Amino acid sequence: MKERVLVFSDAIIAIILTIMVLELPIRYATNGALDFGSLLNAVGIYFISFCFVANLWFQTAYAFNRLEQVKNKNLVAYMLLLFSLSLVPSATRLLIEDTTQQTILLYGVLTLLVTLVMRRMIVSLTKQEITDEQLQKRRVDELNRQDMVSIFFRLLLLVFGYFFVKPALVIYLILPILAFLQNMIDREEDRFVDSLDHMQQADYFQDRDRLWGNTMRRYSSLLRDSLHDKNDVDSERWKKIMDEWQARVDQEITERQQLLASNQSINKEKVSFELQQLEQQKKRLAQQNARMQSKVKRQMDRKVNNR
Repeated sequence: MKERVLVFSDAIIAIILTIMVLELPIRYATNGALDFGSLLNAVGIYFISFCFVANLWFQTAYAFNRLEQVKNKNLVAYMLLLFSLSLVPSATRLLIEDTTQQTILLYGVLTLLVTLVMRRMIVSLTKQEITDEQLQKRRVDELNRQDMVSIFFRLLLLVFGYFFVKPALVIYLILPILAFLQNMIDREEDRFVDSLDHMQQADYFQDRDRLWGNTMRRYSSLLRDSLHDKNDVDSERWKKIMDEWQARVDQEITERQQLLASNQSINKEKVSFELQQLEQQKKRLAQQNARMQSKVKRQMDRKVNNR
């Protein structure tokens, strides 16, 4: 059933994009020459809607592909999403024909509703995908934070666009591009997380900020890695991350051991418990690192054999 729904949605999205192209107005000046200014403006607005629809397709396709089966409530939500999305060509045509406060407000409200339905559906699909309660809560909380920022920003954009039409169009172009990049980053991180067991996943998310240094470094590194097509590059990159992670754990173990050996006034039971947890984490990392090294070695052997 899931495959049939995805094929159906792909067909609808293809039709939506086709309708938007066919409805691009071709205007001529009084002397019969083509009005390139209005044509470029129409193509620019079409590109905004194209990026919006393409980003929606990318996010929903990725969310559905991570599931074997889809619950009925999510299928109903997806049908509602496709219905709302099918109104985008009409809103785009109105915006092209008469770019005013009213038309950009109408376009903004429609894209806001589509985004809201899509993001809530993705949260529901994520809950179905992740069975571990702790990991599920972490991922859902992260998605909710992203959604709150996105919806709040789009609400502000509705007000901003009512007073500044042209600048708002530029922002409407940037939003789906940023969302697309965010999805690429999440997808790249998911590839690494999926290779870990449940305990290692919990360790990773607990230490993620310290492992990467800061959020911007994590985003830039994951985005750069997502642009690579070769699996051997990915494996070598993740092996480097595992080595850095293991080195940091070794450093924390050494610090705890030094605390226990010192005469400082500390809660030794707490430090001993933390040391025990770090030792267990080190063993799990060593096992994962061994699997990663084995994978890299197999890839290197295949490269040598293919020469």
